[in-house]
Amino acid sequence: MATILFLLCLAAAFFIYRADVARRAVREGSLARYERLERGRMPSVIADGRLILSETYHRTDIPRRLGARFDQVFLGTDGLLYVVDTKRRGRRAVYGYDQIELSVQAAVLRHGRVPGADAPVAPFGWIRLVCQGSVSYERVRLLDDEALAQLHARYFAVLRGQVQPCGPSSPGVCRKCAFMSRCETGKRIVATGRRRAA
Repeated sequence: MATILFLLCLAAAFFIYRADVARRAVREGSLARYERLERGRMPSVIADGRLILSETYHRTDIPRRLGARFDQVFLGTDGLLYVVDTKRRGRRAVYGYDQIELSVQAAVLRHGRVPGADAPVAPFGWIRLVCQGSVSYERVRLLDDEALAQLHARYFAVLRGQVQPCGPSSPGVCRKCAFMSRCETGKRIVATGRRRAA
């Protein structure tokens, strides 16, 4: 009886193992198919390049203390590093804060100690837009270190109350802002629907 029970347990373990191997093969086939489809949508310079970073966080102190979580960084076929950030939106649009986010990522690549990121950084990156089931890559010009340093200084001057915020390009930006509760400009924009004071 103990021998039969042992053999049944052994057989069950074997079948579980075989099912796991089969599931893994299907999943790996799906991943390969996904990567082939995704690379077909990418600009050729990164589609034919190599992914060097994905979902990692790094920091730098130049031009200011900055940190960035990278969605993806590719080493392009031209030898440059390209930052790619994915956004899921109801409409196909790239915003100013997308440019800032990609630019901060590029600055961290240029000045931080990022493993595998020893190539020069391209002057532009891409926003990967997922909109209503379709994917597109929108090219975005990156800000230089001086422009980032100015934005950094202005941000902290606004927080200290030394400078008034100028308001966003659309009221929807204020509705999502974490600082709206203490920002009179944001409250006015949301209440009136007007973008900027005349």
